[in-house]
Amino acid sequence: MRYRQIKVSGASVLFDSELIGEDCEQLFDLDWLAAHSQGARLERGKAVMFRYRDRDMVFKQYHRGGLVRHVAQRAYLYSRLRNTRMWREFRVLSRMREMGLPVPRPVAARCVSVPPLVYRGALITERIANARTVADLLTQRRLTNDEWQQLGTLIARFHLKGVYHADLNANNIMLDDSGRFYLIDFDKGEIREDLARRDADANVARLQRSLLKLRRKLPVFHYADEDWPLLEDAYRKAVAAAGGKLGSRVAEQV
Repeated sequence: MRYRQIKVSGASVLFDSELIGEDCEQLFDLDWLAAHSQGARLERGKAVMFRYRDRDMVFKQYHRGGLVRHVAQRAYLYSRLRNTRMWREFRVLSRMREMGLPVPRPVAARCVSVPPLVYRGALITERIANARTVADLLTQRRLTNDEWQQLGTLIARFHLKGVYHADLNANNIMLDDSGRFYLIDFDKGEIREDLARRDADANVARLQRSLLKLRRKLPVFHYADEDWPLLEDAYRKAVAAAGGKLGSRVAEQV
C-alpha cells in the first residue's frame, strides 16, 4: 500500500511510502528542520524548504487566523482524524494528482491530538522544481498573452473536475521553467460532486482581486487591465467546450 499511516510518540503520521519511510517523524521536528533548511524560522504563513533523500520538499505548519490565534495559534477543534486540515489537504492533493491535475505531490502529514478537543499539525509536500509564484514573477516581467490564456484554461480544468480552491490568488499559482502552471496550497480546498457556478466565479474573482491588490501595493508589478480578459476569455471557452457544465462528475472521497 503506497500511503501508510503510523502512530509515533503520540502523533499520527500519514506518508507516501514511495518517498519516505517510517523514520519520517524526524522531518516534523523543529530542530531537525532548522538544521536542514539553513536555519529558516517557522513563521505563520511561511513555508520552509528543505532537502531529504535527494528531493526538495516544503514544510507547512497550520496556524489559526483571526482573533482566535491569540488564544491557540496552532490548535484546532478535533473531531475525527480524517477531518483534520492536514489529512484533508494530503488526500485532496493525492486525488488531484490521480486526476492528472498539476499540484504538488503530498509527502507526509502529521497530526497531534491535544486533549480534550483540539489538535495541531503540519504537511510536507514535494517542491515544484524551477518554479516561481505568479506574484513573484510579475514583479520581474509581464506574462505573455499565451501564458494568461494557459492559466485561464487551467483554472477551468480544475473547476470542471469539481475542484474548489479556497484561496486562489497570485501567490498560490506557480509557473515553472518549462512554462507549466501549478496550483498550490489547498488548505480548506475541496473536490465536490457539484461545483456551483457561483463558487467557480468567486474563485476567479478572488484571483483578480489579488492581482489588483498587489498592483496597488508593490512599486513594480507587471499586471495590466488588458491582461485579465485574456485569462477570463480562455476560462469561459474551456468551460463552454466541456458543455458549459461545472461539477458534472462523480463525487470524490477525500
